[in-house]
Amino acid sequence: MGNRNNGKTSYENDRSRTNPAATNPFRNGIDRRRVLRSSAAIGTTATLAGCLSDTNGERAPTVYVFNNGDRTLSIIDATTDELIETVFIETTASFPANQYGTGVDSEYDTLWLNVSGGVKALDQHTLDEVTEIETGFGPNYPNLTPASDSLLVAAGGTTTLEPNLDDPDDHVLVRIDADRESDTFGEVTGEIEVGYSGPCDMTLGPDGEYGFVADIANETLTVLRVDPFEIAARIDVGEPAGDGHVLPFMCTASFDGDLLLVENGEGELGSDPDIPREGSESIWDISDPENPVELERITRDDGLSAPPITSEIGPGSDVAYVFTPDIDAVTVIDLEERVVDRELEIGGSAIAGAWGPAREKLYVPVQTANHVAVIDHAQRDVLTTIETGESPTGAVGGMVRPETTTGQRLRSSLATLGLSIGDQEPTFCPDDNCYCG
Repeated sequence: MGNRNNGKTSYENDRSRTNPAATNPFRNGIDRRRVLRSSAAIGTTATLAGCLSDTNGERAPTVYVFNNGDRTLSIIDATTDELIETVFIETTASFPANQYGTGVDSEYDTLWLNVSGGVKALDQHTLDEVTEIETGFGPNYPNLTPASDSLLVAAGGTTTLEPNLDDPDDHVLVRIDADRESDTFGEVTGEIEVGYSGPCDMTLGPDGEYGFVADIANETLTVLRVDPFEIAARIDVGEPAGDGHVLPFMCTASFDGDLLLVENGEGELGSDPDIPREGSESIWDISDPENPVELERITRDDGLSAPPITSEIGPGSDVAYVFTPDIDAVTVIDLEERVVDRELEIGGSAIAGAWGPAREKLYVPVQTANHVAVIDHAQRDVLTTIETGESPTGAVGGMVRPETTTGQRLRSSLATLGLSIGDQEPTFCPDDNCYCG
């Protein structure tokens, strides 16, 4: 396979890949408290510029939160649940690869981001870009293998796909060398064209042998062998709960490899569907990876109050946290009883979350409230909230404290004021929704 890491990618000059009707997060003006806080930070940073020393880059439980509104990164201490600082990085991610390479024992030090047109990697120590790979499609959904040696990407899928195009492009599944010590780091090591199937998400079992992809246009689950890189099976997702189609679009494998959660649209494809999407949550048995079996589908009739967007599964596979932004809550599902357990109010709309390195707390960026809600897994309740930058969307855990610079801090303060700083690289957010449509 050829190397797609060919310098700056075409999406930097092709703004048509992003939503032309996207709203400005500062359209209603800038919050006065944010102005005062940012102005104070600018003054302090400028005064102490000659005295400030960079952080040591020590190992410590950390959560990185990507703020889509101002292209900053909020760095959180995952032990004390305190904001360390927010710095400007020029880019963002709605769904960074967040399941593996993030635990307390992991020595992996790379952040993989889904940007519009491909994926890119940042060094966790410096937050500098170390590679970028173009996929040819706006939406991209990456996941790191448990061994942290490969990144798998599902490219092309979204619920806004038009169902009856005359000559659509083939969507792709891509494998990328993610080993920083490898001579081929950042190169494409495998690619599979999957037709106009709408691959919307990528998740992996804990042994790293199989990946799972939700195909929204194809109405299937694709089971992927990681090495050799090939399709092992395609499983029909069955009949819809109501009108339209099932529309499977996002998926999460459990840490023990026994269960797979799939978020379904339950309606019609397209940017303006005739049948509204109601949503459902499917629980699949993947203990035999090449023969997944749907165990349960939880619908509105079963107490699911709003369409699910994505989910995270607890480390013991006993509970799932489903992000339901329409009700400003995280919906908790008991995976043993296979029922809705409760709804946790988080103060606003969130589409994703990530486990801290100890897998004890779930960190949920709340886009409409500019904070992260911290959910204690043992209590199944919200512990606290942590202030972030503008419109936090994606998050990932890790064990590296970045060595931030005075310039990054100063530019963050300016960006918080709504000033246009740097390239402001986009992520793929159709209709302001930074998930698969």
